[in-house]
Amino acid sequence: MKLIRSVSAILAAMVFGLGSSAALAGVLNVSFGAEDNSQREAFKTLVNDFHAANPDVDVHLTIQDLPAYRKALPGTLDNDAAPDVFNWYAGDQMRMMAQRGELDDLSDLWKANTWWNTFPSAAVTVGGKQFALPYQYYPWGLFTRRDVLEAAGVHEPPHDLSAVMTACSKLRKAGFTPIALNGKDGWALAAWFDFIDMRANGFEFHQGLLDGKTSYNESNVRRAFAMWKQLIDARCFDPNALSVDEHTAKANLYAGKAGMILMGTVVSASFPEIVRPVIDYQRFPTIDSGQPPSEAAPTDTFHVAAHAKNKADARRFLKFAGSSAANAKLAKSLGSFPTNKFAPVAGTVLDLASYKVLTDAKTNLVQGFDRDVPADMAVAGIKGFQEFFAKPDQMYAVMNRLDAVRGTAYAVVTEAPAAAAKGRKN
Repeated sequence: MKLIRSVSAILAAMVFGLGSSAALAGVLNVSFGAEDNSQREAFKTLVNDFHAANPDVDVHLTIQDLPAYRKALPGTLDNDAAPDVFNWYAGDQMRMMAQRGELDDLSDLWKANTWWNTFPSAAVTVGGKQFALPYQYYPWGLFTRRDVLEAAGVHEPPHDLSAVMTACSKLRKAGFTPIALNGKDGWALAAWFDFIDMRANGFEFHQGLLDGKTSYNESNVRRAFAMWKQLIDARCFDPNALSVDEHTAKANLYAGKAGMILMGTVVSASFPEIVRPVIDYQRFPTIDSGQPPSEAAPTDTFHVAAHAKNKADARRFLKFAGSSAANAKLAKSLGSFPTNKFAPVAGTVLDLASYKVLTDAKTNLVQGFDRDVPADMAVAGIKGFQEFFAKPDQMYAVMNRLDAVRGTAYAVVTEAPAAAAKGRKN
């Protein structure tokens, strides 16, 4: 659920094989973005396993810190610098990549391997064609430090908005930050908006907003912002959140300085062993009990670039990564669920709790604000959420600006495929 930027990107490049870095036959250039060391190691293991099973393929793996990766990768896809294989995310921006002709059509791979019976095809299908292999999905939820809550006199995790407010008050009075928040990474703020709007107004309403069909000045959207403002005014969040990144926010939870954090279950892969026993997971608290369950559950994807030089070995890699054994091993290392329906789930308490969250929601799932809206809307939304967090009294001005962008962002998306097609004909 991230559309984030960082001035301090960490580049880690791992090269397997002895060949030149030029993409020749038998050389496979793979580029991944990773959030932390646990994800880097998971991707390295996947590539090592592939290379062991396919020793004739000279694999060149580059792993970048995710903020730098998300900023740099799109600019490489329409030229010879494009990697053969790369990871990205299901949602509107992936759809735009496909419509611009930047992704290789993988329908032949899906057909040859009958992947329709194995993977969720809807997340990667554009215009009736498949452009990706989904490799993990994971629900978001509220992680709590049981020991910190107990120390503040909160004897059970908050399951509704009123209980959140009460827990915030007790945690703050006891000297803890109630909710750790990486506001510098605007996607974390977007997640709070996603959940508050879904819990207050329901899945169908929120989906209409993501689709550009609903005004940000609509009364129900104002209601969601007002509820969020209540939490901000009650000092539930780290007051310095806009200067806090993901790593610092997680560190505050691990150090016992904060009681709660909203994150995807992939964060569990990086839990220090010493705190793992006292961290609990639950679905985002209820606001309107009459609304059916709905969740944010992003799907991450592997792609072959349209400009890839080694599409044959890229397809070998995807076929290997899509096997039940490889998919299960990768998902377990990433702290997520495998997308291959024949792959076993790890079976920890966290897995079982978060899996129930997903099954309860059924099809009422979103990828997340920054993945489900057009790029211009995502940028404006994240900036708006940051402005709102800094100055919640400017709520109406923020909503007005978001609605102005809504008026143009979706029109641009509608026109883009036709313009891309025209450019290719010339």
